[in-house]
Amino acid sequence: MRLALFDLDDTLLDGDCSALWNTWMADRGWVEDPVDYLGRTRAMNAAYHEGRLRLETYLALTLSPLIGRHTDEVATEVQRFVAACIAPRLFAQGRALLDQHRRHGEYLMLISASSRHLVAPIAAMLEVDAVIATEPALDADRFTGATTGVLSYRGGKVARLNAWLEQQAWDVHHMSFYSDSQNDLPLLNRVNRPVAVNPDPVLAEIARCERWERLDWRAP
Repeated sequence: MRLALFDLDDTLLDGDCSALWNTWMADRGWVEDPVDYLGRTRAMNAAYHEGRLRLETYLALTLSPLIGRHTDEVATEVQRFVAACIAPRLFAQGRALLDQHRRHGEYLMLISASSRHLVAPIAAMLEVDAVIATEPALDADRFTGATTGVLSYRGGKVARLNAWLEQQAWDVHHMSFYSDSQNDLPLLNRVNRPVAVNPDPVLAEIARCERWERLDWRAP
């Protein structure tokens, strides 16, 4: 079995699905003080790109507008959001790469630090086989604003992938992983074939030194 693993934000997607969803929620009136909320989330997104975000703090803020909302209500709104904001921003090169791995019989997975309620519908649209994402906690099918389990962030991606692999009855002999971010270095170092896609400056330099493959899909 060969696995092709893909980060989502700024890798397959030109942008960050959580950041785009934050703006969507603010526009829909799901946030009490949109100016303060979006200012705080944008500062945290900048910290993420600098490799210094504490994800627990970000999730506590960005899941708070969902507290008490039923999963059906959120899923319906996410479907509208994905069609309007995500589908147009998916890199054509990324779709082609997914198709290439699919033709070669490889198993496709999205592995993202973003929350499952966003990542899973995008994965379904891309016809990806499996998803590892941050798991929002639910109580009677309503969001609590908390998360459950290991966050799929930094080394947590490796831990979650290893746990998933232990559940499969497969002989996995090759894994590729495509990512844009220095935050994914633990998983990039775990796989047979690390590929830097639209890399941030830190990852770009490491990819150069390690002679990893590099793909640049944004116009110069």
